[in-house]
Amino acid sequence: MTRPGDALAAVAEQRTTPAGAEWLRERLAAVAGPIGQTFQIAFAAAGRHIGKQPIGAKDAAIITAAGLLVPAEMGADECARGALLLAADSDTEIVRGLVRRGELRERQAVLRVLAALPEPERFVELAIDACRTNVDGVFRALACDNTFPAAQLPDAAFDQLVLKALFTGAPLARIHDLARRTTPELVRMVAAYASERRAAGRPVPDDAKLVLEKASPS
Repeated sequence: MTRPGDALAAVAEQRTTPAGAEWLRERLAAVAGPIGQTFQIAFAAAGRHIGKQPIGAKDAAIITAAGLLVPAEMGADECARGALLLAADSDTEIVRGLVRRGELRERQAVLRVLAALPEPERFVELAIDACRTNVDGVFRALACDNTFPAAQLPDAAFDQLVLKALFTGAPLARIHDLARRTTPELVRMVAAYASERRAAGRPVPDDAKLVLEKASPS
């Protein structure tokens, strides 16, 4: 079976120029092992060498078939950065630093591949921090088309992610495994949110029903 990192690299190579593809192959060979300066330089330079074009639904399906759920709007540069990270030894503190101090697309790339890193439970606190961000793209990189939240977040953190998705307009239908992770407490919280919206004369997002329909009949 194709590994997620190999699929990410293959898609990035298909979405860039021949020179960009060669650059990525060389960097992937060079970064194997502990993360160091070679990795940091390549990770930062991926946007310039690979480009930022969205990969599309077909390529997203190829990566998903390799074991990593990703969205169709993921950029080729994010694929390249994900492949580089999966090719290196994922030191916990360095991964945290990439998310906390990286530029927007670097942060998105790391969050999209958290589930494919060894021992992903190491990054629960990092994901919880990412849920608090005011940067919509970073939040959606974690919340939408990503298996990490449903697989790793405790109930309280997962519930807050769902509520924030409602507040920010991120589609609940793209929160992986939402039905399985919906608890009575999450139903209560979403029902309270919907009630507040109605009382204020504001519309309730249509996809709130994905949670509210789990409520027990009275």
